[in-house]
Amino acid sequence: MGIFGLRGRATHKVRELVAEHVRWVGETLRAMRQAVEAFLAGETWEALEERAVEVHRQESRADDARRDAETTLVRGALLVGTRRNLLDVLDVLDFVANNAEAAVDFLVYQRVAVPNILFPLIQEFLHGLEEEWHTLQAAVDAFLSANAEETVRLCDEVDQRESHLDDIHRRLILRLFATDIPLAEKIQARDFLHHLEGCANAMEDVADLLTVAVAASLSF
Repeated sequence: MGIFGLRGRATHKVRELVAEHVRWVGETLRAMRQAVEAFLAGETWEALEERAVEVHRQESRADDARRDAETTLVRGALLVGTRRNLLDVLDVLDFVANNAEAAVDFLVYQRVAVPNILFPLIQEFLHGLEEEWHTLQAAVDAFLSANAEETVRLCDEVDQRESHLDDIHRRLILRLFATDIPLAEKIQARDFLHHLEGCANAMEDVADLLTVAVAASLSF
């Protein structure tokens, strides 16, 4: 029966809508990375506020795309098990965009004082986050194409990339608390870093859901 247990002409529409949601989540991440990199480059808070608005726009588009996909799914385009799996994937994909938006909002509107010594590691984290996202995108594409083996392989790669980002995050926290800035500033910077980490964690959660969905489909 394949991964989807497909039925009905709405199947192609579901694939398109899920892919559209994934695209806008990716755009939200891209806008977030640009905003954080602009901060690292010394852009003014006023200019960064404009970037935060752009992140909001992309996240709103991701929300709209998710709702469109969910509406089609709940109308019964797919078999019940597959429908539930895809709804779960859409929910957690939304957390990726939400964390990206929250990271920029917290950084910009709290005027977080991030020590310069952290900048290279933050840039490394952003690069790794982009790689994890590209891998997750490919995993979702494989799942939508009913390619079980490739989906599982790519999901394993997402897990590996998330583990690498966990290591960078730990190094960031250790380096942060080794500085001599006031404790309140350390806590603020830590919370910003936690939001960035939340993007990576949500991606791993999506990969886990895809792996479970594949295993469930192959058990029939």
